[in-house]
Amino acid sequence: MQPTNNSMSMSKSSQKRILPKLNSAKPTWYLAIGVLLMTFSHLSHSLDFMAWFCMTPFLVYLHLTSGWKSRLWFILALALAWSLIVFKIITQPIPVVFVFLYSLPIAFIHLPGYLSWGKSKKHHLSPLLFAAVMTLMEYIQYTFTPLASWGVAAYTQSQSIHIMQFLSVLGMAGLSFLIYWINAALAWFIITGKRSTSGFYLPLISLGLVMVFGVVRFNLSKSKGVDTIAVAAAGTDSEVGGLPLPTQEESEKVIRSIFNRTRKAAQFGAKIVVWNEAAFILEPEYERAWIDSMQLLAKSSTTTIIASFVVPTNTSPLRYENKYLFINSNGDVLNSYLKHEPVPGEPAIRGTRPLQVFRVDETKVGGAICYDYDFPYLARANGALGADIVAVPSSDWRGIDPLHTRMAAFRAVEQGHSVLRSTRFGLSAAISPYGEMTTQMSSFDSNQKTMLATLPKKGVKTIYSVLGDGFVYLCTGFILVFFFNAVYQKNP
Repeated sequence: MQPTNNSMSMSKSSQKRILPKLNSAKPTWYLAIGVLLMTFSHLSHSLDFMAWFCMTPFLVYLHLTSGWKSRLWFILALALAWSLIVFKIITQPIPVVFVFLYSLPIAFIHLPGYLSWGKSKKHHLSPLLFAAVMTLMEYIQYTFTPLASWGVAAYTQSQSIHIMQFLSVLGMAGLSFLIYWINAALAWFIITGKRSTSGFYLPLISLGLVMVFGVVRFNLSKSKGVDTIAVAAAGTDSEVGGLPLPTQEESEKVIRSIFNRTRKAAQFGAKIVVWNEAAFILEPEYERAWIDSMQLLAKSSTTTIIASFVVPTNTSPLRYENKYLFINSNGDVLNSYLKHEPVPGEPAIRGTRPLQVFRVDETKVGGAICYDYDFPYLARANGALGADIVAVPSSDWRGIDPLHTRMAAFRAVEQGHSVLRSTRFGLSAAISPYGEMTTQMSSFDSNQKTMLATLPKKGVKTIYSVLGDGFVYLCTGFILVFFFNAVYQKNP
């Protein structure tokens, strides 16, 4: 049955009535709504569906207003939104000043995307431009700044296992682009009332295709069995987070407990045991003797140990090596790895040696430490080496639990390798190449602090591991062409 002309005209007239009301609303309401939606769409305690429209009120505000005062109010609102977002992850022992160390730089990094929208808001390609600029700015953040990938839009979907499968195609940049594109498309529709192909239908169709792709890819991963290897995460009793350092007697008590957990995990068949980041503190004069004990433990247990601990090099001011040793089942130390990307303010000596992978039976095993895996370039390095499993000793705090572990799952999907994340003050998890947490254990629960799991012996090939950051370069090219064309049309 075809709609009548009357019904079509009624539909158009009702649309015309709604859109003017939206456009005539007081602009400050859009700022307030934008701050609220942004706060509940990012980082901990978030609602993932809000990410698809949380920035739309900000974009409408930028269309309805002009002048330096309105832009100043917008900057303040954006800074407030990110301050509230970061405040959600502040728990002991993290100081409140941490809010501003992260929120203000992230807001500043995102600002060019919003300003580009304000300048191009009347152009039909402005939704694409906004998405491209925001994606490029995120890439600059997690590639060239110590902020890593915190605040990236793609992480809002860390609880959506099917949408996460898109990471295997275009990586985090592709998913962030889609989120920004849909936000801008909705703003464009509210502003103009037009439903153009590039500005409205195409982003929604793209989201639909991403969801279908994710369901098919994830379900296919379950359609056949794979060879697996037994692994384990051994937790520590240490709660040391800085000065004063524990006594040698206290450290030895912690060491013996994690040795016992490692033996038990090996008795249950674990071929790889990963300790928590900073599982204990070793004074330099005792390090050699305890490394000998670790080698003996690995050999007697016939298991590979990724032994993570801290060695102070100075106490005034505090400086230390945050490291792990890769000890194979023969008791050989194959690698000594220093954390490559210390958290801002962490007094750790930065590691610079290239990453390495080693065979455990038929499986290539790589590694990184905690914050390292918030930087996609380090996961890409493990991927380039053909890692099947990456061990990630970690240490979190209540405010970022379990978010930080879910962020590590992004690296697994991007590169197609499993991740074994052994976490102090957080969630330990065995993560498949499809981002699924096949086994998990919280250090805040009452348990034996030993997580046993199985992971696939082999990783999977992904499109992103081949293309790398090609999509970011494509976004950069689009931005350059857009502005070159704008300048050319202005001055032919």
